[in-house]
Amino acid sequence: MGAGQEVQFRTPAGMMMNVRIPVGVPPGHAFVVNIPAPVPMGAPVPMGTTVSAPSSTSEPWVTNQVSWADARTLGVAQRYAECAICFEPLHAGPVGAFLDSRGKRVSNHYFSLPHAREWLASGTGTCPLTRQPIAAVMEVPDVRSDPDGWFKCVDIDGNGKLSRAEAMEAIKAGFPVDVAKLDAAIGDENHWLWQQWDVDKSGYLERNELLAPQGLVPSVREMFAAGGRGADGIPDMRRDKGAWYDYWDEDKSGCLEQDEVVRALMKTLRITADPGRVQEMRSTVAAIWPIFDPDGSNSIDRREFLMADGLADTILATMP
Repeated sequence: MGAGQEVQFRTPAGMMMNVRIPVGVPPGHAFVVNIPAPVPMGAPVPMGTTVSAPSSTSEPWVTNQVSWADARTLGVAQRYAECAICFEPLHAGPVGAFLDSRGKRVSNHYFSLPHAREWLASGTGTCPLTRQPIAAVMEVPDVRSDPDGWFKCVDIDGNGKLSRAEAMEAIKAGFPVDVAKLDAAIGDENHWLWQQWDVDKSGYLERNELLAPQGLVPSVREMFAAGGRGADGIPDMRRDKGAWYDYWDEDKSGCLEQDEVVRALMKTLRITADPGRVQEMRSTVAAIWPIFDPDGSNSIDRREFLMADGLADTILATMP
């Protein structure tokens, strides 16, 4: 089936729904839908309606025809302050945010501007993280050259102040920072730095507090300078699959999730800046993943990855 055709399915509540395949979704590819609240008993069933993206989801209940891979990148992307579409560091280039049809932000997430525009142009019609309907991409100004424009963009609800979550995501998007340290400082209301930044003890950061000489924006680069490794030491996957796996299993859990594999491959092949190849890599991994993850756990252990004709060999066979 292709774009424009309708698919009928049953919701977890037992309601039959029709959804139109969005423009830009090729046959065999994935898209996500939002299930509306259950219809009261006796009310007419909304057949033929086109539904949009869900605000949240638990374990996927949909058949294997639908993959939730693109919607599950939140964890790994936030962990490294990267774009959830291409896994490029957010601070490395212009940043964008998705808007709905009213011109309002759909969430406090940020994305690489060119990849956000490419995502919107692909016709999926929903945010890759929240799955909310999107209509436009807003470019976020640089706080150092346009502090007023920056604050207006990151103040999502327009109340003239930033919550801890709003401040944290905005800073991650604009500066190369140690995400773990920043999360610890902003998440702890008793942290001495938060006490220094939140001058009026309101629990929020107003514009003057953020941009003051001792505020969060002027101090964040020095106090939370990013460390970590670059991409130059990545082992050659073709020569040593085990070393490659161990390199990307950064928490030493013995497992890699699908989005972690996608991220690792993109960085290994240095294709994060190429929207076309980013989408191709996502599609390739999503297509072969169910073969090696039959229980739907969304993770592959080291043995499954390295065994003959396992995921590593299959990926290598598709690589240029």
